[in-house]
Amino acid sequence: MRMELLAPAGNKLALHAAVQSGADAVYLGGPIFGARHSAENFTIDEMKRWVDYCHLYGVDVHVAVNTLIKERELSRLQEYVKELNNICVDALIVQDLGAAEVIKNTVPDMVLHGSTQMTVTSLEGVKYLENKGFSRVVLARELNEKEIEHICKGAKAEIEVFVHGAICMCYSGQCLMSSVLGGRSGNRGRCAQPCRLPYELTEKGKIIEKGYALSPKDMALIDELDKLRKIGVSSLKIEGRLKRAEYVSAVVGIYRKYLDMGGKVSKSDMTELKDAFSRTGFTSGYFTGNLGKNMMSHDTPGNSSENKFTDEAKKRAAENANIRKIPVNIIASLKKDSPLEVTIYDNEGHYGYGIGEEIPQTAINKPLDEKLLASKLLKLGLTPFECDEYEVFCESGIIIPVKEINAVRRIAAENLINERQRREVGHITEYRIKTEVRKKPKNIILTAEVSNVEQLKCAVENGIEIIYAPKDIIKDADFPLKNVVTKAVEIFREEKIETDGVLVSSPAAAYKYKNKKLYGDFRLNIFNSQTADTFKDFEKITLSPELNLHEIKELCDNTNCDIEVIGYGRIPLMIMKNCPVKAMGKCQNGKNLYKLRDRKNEEFPLMCGDNCMMKLLNSKPVYMADKISDLVNLKINSIRLIFTVENFLQCDKIIKVYKNALENNIQGDELENNTFTRGHFYRGVL
Repeated sequence: MRMELLAPAGNKLALHAAVQSGADAVYLGGPIFGARHSAENFTIDEMKRWVDYCHLYGVDVHVAVNTLIKERELSRLQEYVKELNNICVDALIVQDLGAAEVIKNTVPDMVLHGSTQMTVTSLEGVKYLENKGFSRVVLARELNEKEIEHICKGAKAEIEVFVHGAICMCYSGQCLMSSVLGGRSGNRGRCAQPCRLPYELTEKGKIIEKGYALSPKDMALIDELDKLRKIGVSSLKIEGRLKRAEYVSAVVGIYRKYLDMGGKVSKSDMTELKDAFSRTGFTSGYFTGNLGKNMMSHDTPGNSSENKFTDEAKKRAAENANIRKIPVNIIASLKKDSPLEVTIYDNEGHYGYGIGEEIPQTAINKPLDEKLLASKLLKLGLTPFECDEYEVFCESGIIIPVKEINAVRRIAAENLINERQRREVGHITEYRIKTEVRKKPKNIILTAEVSNVEQLKCAVENGIEIIYAPKDIIKDADFPLKNVVTKAVEIFREEKIETDGVLVSSPAAAYKYKNKKLYGDFRLNIFNSQTADTFKDFEKITLSPELNLHEIKELCDNTNCDIEVIGYGRIPLMIMKNCPVKAMGKCQNGKNLYKLRDRKNEEFPLMCGDNCMMKLLNSKPVYMADKISDLVNLKINSIRLIFTVENFLQCDKIIKVYKNALENNIQGDELENNTFTRGHFYRGVL
């Protein structure tokens, strides 16, 4: 099986370098809705030109439309995908399920790829997206060889994996660190990379370790290409839309070389990859299952290479490089009473035909022969073609001007170019994004998410109407339970869930537990009414904590789903497979002993989770009891209180404050300054 080599194209030079270096496909961003806002990106007019360029070489163009979409942006999204459809891009990479619905209903012929921002880590996640019309899924980077193989064997959709470049410490699509700390959302393409800053690992205020605790090395799976082919991966993705053209040329060139010829990677080629960009070397840790310190770049968060590039890489990255050639055959015929006819055709069934305007004349001195005519027709140097075979017929004793031969050859080549670039424009339907007039709920209820038995008991005793609790905590409770919904693990794995209701954090869990009463967690990244309506059969859905009050109201006005917002709690900023505590040689064994302290002396609790998953919590909880009227006015149905590090008494106090505020329609007590945050309720993200 031939695997696609998919290259990044953050700008025109990088795209050109990717094609000239042997990419089978490129992915790029347009002027809006791309998850690399700071890349140079392309206007629609520029994209049209480069789509034609790529199609000439048989290279597909995947456009990243992979940010979360706000309610007011839905109509602009619709117009944008029409523009992309009209310039014949080959696929759209999408994160937002609501955006996918708009795309499917507006440009139904468009191919959809599920972004890695969807955090798909299982076959169940792929199945969910297959049912939503996705033909390819980009898996999370955190999967190992056996997990990827299992997915490939059971999936109908094509499977794409990252093989080279930067990796995030947090599961992609689940990181709120840049958003919460600085208002720059990774889900909106504006990540400020606070993970690349230095941190101190502390215990009870004492520094245990220090360094770049959240900075992984770059990934490199160049040694694993045979395994990836055998397990059924369809596409190999290179990260780097913010990288320079020479980097793209070097990395794509080497991966192309070993995809074509196989074999062990030479020392010089590995050196070239490291010289192009690396953070103290590379890691294959997720794929091989070798987690820990070796995956991390604790000493430096940035490029440790010298950015040296070989002459070949530089040559392919040059603006006018014309190195990648398309093999063609030439047939030509020149007869006494007819003009020159030339046909150039490729191996894919495309033909370019040219016919001259001049009738040959009788030669006085040197007549044209087949060898001489062929030598003129084979001069394809300025075109993207090179001739493999030719068949030339020339009657004896005749001649035509050289400029006539050149002109006919040029016409045939141009016609072949046009044929190779030709694509059918997909259909466009008049899809009206529906809106609904939402009635204001009569009563807003309190729900609670708990992390231990003590918190669960407090929520039960206070009569919380819906309590979300992990399976093991429910099992360990030695007191009567009611109103409890099992919180499925955040990064999906199959569990035996005994409650009627399940709080799901992923499309995979929605697929697996579809026969139960489903509640949607904030990790589903519900940003607009179209996404909300995707989960309209759920009992309740929790909106993204990145939305502000105005955006929540806009969303609520256009859906009749049961809506919940997070009104209290330490928002989890990251969820990590490679535990940063273990990578620093420590382990808290589920006791939540350690915190990370940043350069502003803010301390972020580290909370052990399922299967040694680690969650990084915000340094301060969201608190809105004293602003309860602002939440009540949103037409929401419930307010969730998230309890993580709080003890029984702290939970009890918080619940009573919020219940009193809701039941008596009064503002709750104010907390001491600098001990809480309003989250994004009053600011939102760009």
